Amino acid sequence: MSTNVSKQRREKLVEEIKAIKKHVESVPQDENTVRLLSYIADIEKDIKGKKYGLVFEEHRESIDETLENNLPVLTEEADLFIDNGGQMNFLIEGDNLASLKLLGKTHKGKIDLIYAFIVRLRVLHVSRQQGIL
Repeated sequence: MSTNVSKQRREKLVEEIKAIKKHVESVPQDENTVRLLSYIADIEKDIKGKKYGLVFEEHRESIDETLENNLPVLTEEADLFIDNGGQMNFLIEGDNLASLKLLGKTHKGKIDLIYAFIVRLRVLHVSRQQGIL
């Protein structure tokens, strides 16, 4: 389960706006305070409003929380070793973020290239006899 950081920030901003609004409402009202209250209401509406289109929300994934207190460990699969004439290359299978954090600590400044390959393969077996094609 991930934590929606953007939602938490919006909720915190709404609480701060409510405190400002309460303070402005407590002072003697004039033309400026009325405009300020209207502006504050518009800001609050924008923050609370639904976001449509391409919106990138910041989320904390479970791996983020795990990595705060734990260091990933790589284990070698000896049967997958390929002798490359002394030149070492690594193929790391696992979570990209955990791998990158580990490499940032163990190989900082020594890496020429990182290629993250993500595959999601779905195979649908359909035959002509089923009448689908």
